[in-house]
Amino acid sequence: MELCASGNRSGLCSPVFVNGKLMVCARDSGEVCTVQNGALLPELACGAPSALCADGGAFYICDMVFQGVLRHEDGQLSEVVKEYEAKMLLGPSSIAIDEAGNVFFLDSGPLGETTLADPKGSAFQITADAQLLQPLALECLAHPSALAIGPDQRTIYITEMMTNRVLRLVQRAGVFHSSVFYQFSGRMGPSGVACCPKTGKLYVSHYDFASTGAKGLVSIISSFGKLEREIEAPAAELTGIALSPSQDAIFVTEASTNSVYTCAV
Repeated sequence: MELCASGNRSGLCSPVFVNGKLMVCARDSGEVCTVQNGALLPELACGAPSALCADGGAFYICDMVFQGVLRHEDGQLSEVVKEYEAKMLLGPSSIAIDEAGNVFFLDSGPLGETTLADPKGSAFQITADAQLLQPLALECLAHPSALAIGPDQRTIYITEMMTNRVLRLVQRAGVFHSSVFYQFSGRMGPSGVACCPKTGKLYVSHYDFASTGAKGLVSIISSFGKLEREIEAPAAELTGIALSPSQDAIFVTEASTNSVYTCAV
């Protein structure tokens, strides 16, 4: 892997391409940044952004300080959701929107809030037609860290860090059926996932503490759940992954070095 960008922004996570531009969240700095010419350029400011996705000219932003999902449009931030059935969210950690306009997001809280002993993380859908908030997995996940939508637009992949696995949710007759898609071992667990819209391959970033001395790791999983390849990264605290629009390179954020790395695939 090669260094793509670094800077004085901290808590880098959740890289995503928006209109051909690579953007990352700087959670601890309270900014969303654009990666340009090896630098991290602030695009907008909010509390503690942990993930974002684009909806036309607008952004949906997960914010750990706000403990909810925000929408940024025409320079203004507005609340989308911060509670379910009168209960506050823990802090959304990942978000994506499908071709029909349905929004999917995960609610994990900060690291340590949802654990193996207390798996109270959730996955939600905001429907495009009625803007209804519906749980796909309610208070049963151990730090759900990232999600990706499959090429068929009916499959959702969720990385669950503390169980070290990838879950697959498949929609049939309006109902999502969940199962374990891939079980990892070693390291703390998966922190990010990107799905190739052509092949259905998953690119999964792994997180571990830098103090362990381990290198970073990205796993490539086939659409049938087979490990195809592993790619080593310079440092262990990988916090997210994105696939380039041309689908020939991956980009990962790394927290201990406040850097973005890239590698051809």
